Amino acid sequence: MILFIEDDIMLSEEISEFLKENDFEVEVVGNGDDALKLLQSRIYDLCILDIGLPDCSGFLLCKKIRQFYRNPIIIFTAYENEEDIVTGLMAGADDYVTKPCSLRVLRSRIFSQLRRKQWSEEIETEIIRSGDLVIDVVHNMIFKKGRELSIKDTEFRLCYMLVRNDGRIMPRELLLERLWDMDEHFIENNTLSVYVSRLRKKLGVYNGVSYIETIKGIGYRWNHLVQRGEFNE
Repeated sequence: MILFIEDDIMLSEEISEFLKENDFEVEVVGNGDDALKLLQSRIYDLCILDIGLPDCSGFLLCKKIRQFYRNPIIIFTAYENEEDIVTGLMAGADDYVTKPCSLRVLRSRIFSQLRRKQWSEEIETEIIRSGDLVIDVVHNMIFKKGRELSIKDTEFRLCYMLVRNDGRIMPRELLLERLWDMDEHFIENNTLSVYVSRLRKKLGVYNGVSYIETIKGIGYRWNHLVQRGEFNE
């Protein structure tokens, strides 16, 4: 079940009909207050949120929802400058789709987030696989094609944060809040760029595609499918 929070009646009807034709169950609500009540009383697999609501800021509503709601949130709005995108992602959104947008693109974003949700619900293991990488979470080790890479602790934490949020854009500000160096000091903006560059070089590419994608002006995203399983190297 998808909750669509949108005050534009014509738009919400068009999109909800399209999603229903694609076998999604959709419920539409036009304001933040009703959205909070529904999310606290029912189970929704995904939430699509417009920013320009009549009774509250969509960014603030996203923060409130994220305090208790753990499933994907997609912000769907005409606000398209970088500052708004970063604000939305920092508020807890998993993706940010700008209007106008083709319905097929929106559908693909929904499928992507639901796949990610399904993967995160799988039984946690100590080993994560992605492309030709094997990541040993317990021992902070990364193997590429069976060979152990020389990875520093901060680089491993950076890699793990991106892998655990695969498919989601991680804003630079969020990474800066959660990463620290060997002296237990939070790293600075320029230092983050250095760590990303070093890690990207060490991880290399898989099928010609880098593991870490730079989203200009916003942050980074893990580029390859993530699987969890046994270590059989």
